[in-house]
Amino acid sequence: MRLLLKQFGTAIEKVMQPMTELNLSLLSEGHSDLLEVSEEWNFRIDGSPEELVRAMSKFMADNGGVGLAAPQVGIKKRIFIMGNFTKLIACINPKIVSLSEERELDLEGCLSFPELFMKVKRPASCNVQYQTITGEVIERELTGLESRVFLHEYDHLLGITFDQRVGNLSFKMAKDKRKKEEKRAERKTSKQFPST
Repeated sequence: MRLLLKQFGTAIEKVMQPMTELNLSLLSEGHSDLLEVSEEWNFRIDGSPEELVRAMSKFMADNGGVGLAAPQVGIKKRIFIMGNFTKLIACINPKIVSLSEERELDLEGCLSFPELFMKVKRPASCNVQYQTITGEVIERELTGLESRVFLHEYDHLLGITFDQRVGNLSFKMAKDKRKKEEKRAERKTSKQFPST
């Protein structure tokens, strides 16, 4: 999930340590792998997800996100990371225990859909369960931005992208707006640097 939060990068830098560099690349909108259901992370077979989580954290911070699911970088495992200004949370094999009946409509973006922002209606809060990178099971109630990011990233594990959570007209309008913004930026750049 992409939101413009400059303060977020410092939280990730604190947890980053030297590691073997994983070369992650982002799958963009329209890529069929984004629509596939992910497999559970098996700690016994797959080992520790620590290296993957660190690489994803760096990738997310470098790209201005507040959430990133493994399927977005081509890894079909039930892992995502999320941050909310001061902390980074790795969610391994997450589950939704319950969702509030109250729904909220708010603006979302997604690293796999660059510069595309849409209002998405989601539950205002959720009770969730996930494992940490060491396999410890955590149960929490999430509200506000944490809840929204969790649900957005959880969708990725199910092969659901946020454009599927809005109507066709809303999606078309958001794409049209993005196209206009891109053209506006191109015109501005060409005025600043005219061709000779």
